[in-house]
Amino acid sequence: MHKSILSFVSWQEIGDLFSNKWLRREWNLIEVKKRKSLSILTIVGKVLLTLVFIVVITVLLSVAAAVVAILRHPDHDISMAGVAGDPFFIKAALWAQIIGFISGVVLSYAIFERRKGWTLGLQAHLLGRRFGEGFAAGALLITISSAGIWLLGGIKIVSYQWTGTLGLELSWSFLLFVGVAVNEELFARGYLQGLVKERFGAISGITVSTVVFAFLHTFNPGMWSSPLPIMNLLLAGLLFALSREYSGGLWMPIGMHLSWNFFQGCILGFEVSGTPMPSLIKTEIQGASLISGADFGAEGSLVTTLILILGIVLISTYYQKRAGKMQMN
Repeated sequence: MHKSILSFVSWQEIGDLFSNKWLRREWNLIEVKKRKSLSILTIVGKVLLTLVFIVVITVLLSVAAAVVAILRHPDHDISMAGVAGDPFFIKAALWAQIIGFISGVVLSYAIFERRKGWTLGLQAHLLGRRFGEGFAAGALLITISSAGIWLLGGIKIVSYQWTGTLGLELSWSFLLFVGVAVNEELFARGYLQGLVKERFGAISGITVSTVVFAFLHTFNPGMWSSPLPIMNLLLAGLLFALSREYSGGLWMPIGMHLSWNFFQGCILGFEVSGTPMPSLIKTEIQGASLISGADFGAEGSLVTTLILILGIVLISTYYQKRAGKMQMN
């Protein structure tokens, strides 16, 4: 009565049980799910650690900028509110954030990923060509979108202006947008897209980077005023992610991102994702917000939605045709 169950089951029967195809398949599925779960947790952990690096570096640089701002006042008698409103500190804090993003990503990549065979996409091969292609594409797409908004009555042109002071402001804005394009593309397309792609494939990498990029703009003014801003940011993120995947590097999406922001805000007079900029052309919003984009700028317009979809189709078609020609040769 107290005999072990093994007395009634032969080792051969146990072997037959574990050789059952269904059982092996189920076991393999469990192992795959466990590996995927561990990979997801690893990615989340690395991204969170990267954000910690970014925050720490940004805070340290911002504190240094605050100290410099205080020392710039002869009597060194300035309140924290005064420091926060100091023009030097405002610009320095922006660059602290940009440098913090870039440094945090590079540090995280160097520690965890450098030896794993995938790159951030900053290789020098065809740098000028890819950057130029991206810059031209971004400028063309936002110009067509803006022209469409104007033709449909979403904005009216108030004036054109050029002064030496404006020239300096536009130069500063261009440098700022260079920093924004580099840090957002390095984080979303360089690090995050590469990290996910290395474990789950290109489609997963593109999807995750697209969604994260859109939600990086969560706190921008007017972001949730309608569904169009988030939709257009998702489409823009997809366009940049496909550019990263097809071109094999970051220079094309960086160029596209830079020209899109600079032309939209500093040439054509729209707000950039809800942020006003000094501009060559002064415009006023009029008509339906569905067309004008309201306070979010061109990125809140249905016209931009259609132009971004067109851009995605064109870039996909171009690179697929090019890949087909290379295979034929």
